[in-house]
Amino acid sequence: MNVSEEIRRLGTAGIKSIQTTFPRSDSFFFSISRFADPLYSFTLIIPLAAGMHTVLATDMMMVSVMAEWSNTLLKWMLMDHRPFWWVQETTVYGKGLRPALRQTPLTCETGPGSPSGHVQGASALMYVVLQHVLRASKGRLSDGRRRYLAMTLWMLYMILMVLVGASRLYTATHFPHQTLLGLVAGVATAWLFVDEGQCTLTERWRSASRPKMLLASVVMIAVSFGAYWLQRLMGVDPQWSVRLAFKWCERPEWIHVNTTPLFSLVRDCGSMFGIALAAPNNTRVRSQPRHNVVIGMVCTLSLMLAFQMAADAVPTSDVRLFYGCQFMLHAVKPFLLFLGIPRIARLAKHKQH
Repeated sequence: MNVSEEIRRLGTAGIKSIQTTFPRSDSFFFSISRFADPLYSFTLIIPLAAGMHTVLATDMMMVSVMAEWSNTLLKWMLMDHRPFWWVQETTVYGKGLRPALRQTPLTCETGPGSPSGHVQGASALMYVVLQHVLRASKGRLSDGRRRYLAMTLWMLYMILMVLVGASRLYTATHFPHQTLLGLVAGVATAWLFVDEGQCTLTERWRSASRPKMLLASVVMIAVSFGAYWLQRLMGVDPQWSVRLAFKWCERPEWIHVNTTPLFSLVRDCGSMFGIALAAPNNTRVRSQPRHNVVIGMVCTLSLMLAFQMAADAVPTSDVRLFYGCQFMLHAVKPFLLFLGIPRIARLAKHKQH
């Protein structure tokens, strides 16, 4: 038995233990898992944040895009399994009895397992919020109170990450080592893109011109296509995990297209293109006066409703048309959230004055 198989065997025992210890905790763990879902962040958390504070939402969007994009590429590189199909495919147990992992409506995700996308996305997103609160408290609180606030926030942050990781184990979508790797990757991504240090890319992307950001989005699209076709050239089916998910998922209706690696890449590349259209971030967002929050929230909620209706209307019969429409929808959304709606809200505030 090799080391990786032994790690998965021990992880499976841990998953079985959690499911046995908390047999009636579906609503609790499902709520946490849905909160950490990247889809939830893109469709609800970030738009609501944009209606109240454009600067925070811009950082959240950028970090979420980079976290999910890097997560998808890492998954293709590591090619790790998920518990719900690994227990059926592995030869570790020989002819003995295999662990009976319970499947739930959130179990049947289709991408490779490592690192955990939910943990990586949630850890990156909450890191942005934490750092924003700490920066906002600077100059408003004494040093002692600010240290206490930082300690409290970091403690809450770690508790939330433990709960997110536990929810992914409870649903048998990830092994423990995959959640730990997701946590490390998420913190590293957020630190690299929003932490204001000398070794980070924060000020570079915030002050980058529109042509530079568009070039970055084109490079991002090219790398995504390159990663896909490189696997094909090496004889690896990029959809191997999708086939295993369909093979071992107990109920086909639990499989959703938004969990596939291709959907994630299309969403990330489209969102990056939209961020680029709203660039440069420093001059178009940070240097402008604050807008009317009420008008901003009304416009944001209307936009969320319109995009949900548009997403539901996207045809699924043609794969190319489906992904093309998804790319355009996710490209338009950041442009309107970070440039269009703030201008409307500021104009409304100016007329009020």
